[in-house]
Amino acid sequence: MAQGSSTSEAQSGWRGFLLILLSLVVEGFDLQAANFAAPSVVEAFGVSKADIGPFLSASLFGVLIGAVFVGPLGDRVGRRRILIASCLAYGGLSLAAAFAQDLWHLVALRFLIGIGLGGVLPNALALAGELAPRRHLARATGIVGIGITFGGVVAGVVAAQCLPLYGWPSLFLVGGVLPIAIAVLLWAALPESPALAVLSARTRASEIGVRRLLGSEWRGQTIGIWCVFAAVLMVVYLLSGWIPLLIHDQGYSTATASWVATGAHVGGVAGGVVASLLLHRRPWLVVAIFAAFAAIALGLLAAFDWGVVGLALLIGVVGFFSTGTQNGLNGSAGATYPVEIRASGLGWALGLGRVGSILGPLVGAAALSLGLPSSRTFFLLPIVPLLLAAALCWWLSRVSNQRRRRNDEPNAEDCD
Repeated sequence: MAQGSSTSEAQSGWRGFLLILLSLVVEGFDLQAANFAAPSVVEAFGVSKADIGPFLSASLFGVLIGAVFVGPLGDRVGRRRILIASCLAYGGLSLAAAFAQDLWHLVALRFLIGIGLGGVLPNALALAGELAPRRHLARATGIVGIGITFGGVVAGVVAAQCLPLYGWPSLFLVGGVLPIAIAVLLWAALPESPALAVLSARTRASEIGVRRLLGSEWRGQTIGIWCVFAAVLMVVYLLSGWIPLLIHDQGYSTATASWVATGAHVGGVAGGVVASLLLHRRPWLVVAIFAAFAAIALGLLAAFDWGVVGLALLIGVVGFFSTGTQNGLNGSAGATYPVEIRASGLGWALGLGRVGSILGPLVGAAALSLGLPSSRTFFLLPIVPLLLAAALCWWLSRVSNQRRRRNDEPNAEDCD
């Protein structure tokens, strides 16, 4: 009987893990839909590329609000409930966005979509880690985050096929149907966090919130994690937001721009897998190494005119290391915090990290408005934040090792 119960729990855990992965693929689609739709939106509404910055940043600002205020609710009312409610909310809003009549209507709806998206990721990452064995927490959290990147690949493929035929509304129609469908699947088959279930409501309420995250025990690591998230997300969204427009501006078709930009997401899927599998013992050090190599790849991209084939390949390399950094960061942060504040820790990190993701497209808009010597110069912009992230991750690795030695027990830096 005990063996049968154990097998049933394992099957439930794997089913839940796959459902969470699928929900993040759908979220990744909706996060990237605006980036791929941007060239068509520019043409449809007759605006300039510099004017499109608020459209690219609107959902990211919404994600900040959602991650900070909706995400931590998972520690109180359950990860599963927040996931389902968030998917239903942003799915319905995405359907409405397909019928927007002007750019600012679209910007407002993308902001509201972002609030729904912001509630998904911290609870999905927290729940995925808790459905896995403790020694695999960092890996599980990192691997499930790959769903976001793979969703960008799906968005690129759909954009290349649909934009030339049906225009930008088609992306938002697809982005509305998919999260509503996944919400139904989550309601039918996703289990609640087994670790969270054993904590009393009183214990959860007393331990949750930014007050503990900024208490003496966690303050230094929390602030360091927030800064790394902001730097890395600024880079990821600076690149994903402007690569399609820059390629299109060089004379390539919308479809070609979508395929080349999709290369960054394909490389990102591979980088996310590799980074996540390396998170076994020293996750923060792995993130530091990936961030440093992303900076090197961007320097090479800016140094020469590679042509469309070389450009696509090197953009894939940049995606490998930059998205690998992001996925490794998700896994490392998820394994750093204890279960009772994990959604709060991830929610605040992802939320404040969105300050960087909001600034990313806007920094690109400002750089283009000021004028760049060549489009290649654009790829120099992310190097400084990546080097800063690498330095902070190296410091977080040292602090985590000191905590492990002080407590004399496994933690985020030694999950065996």
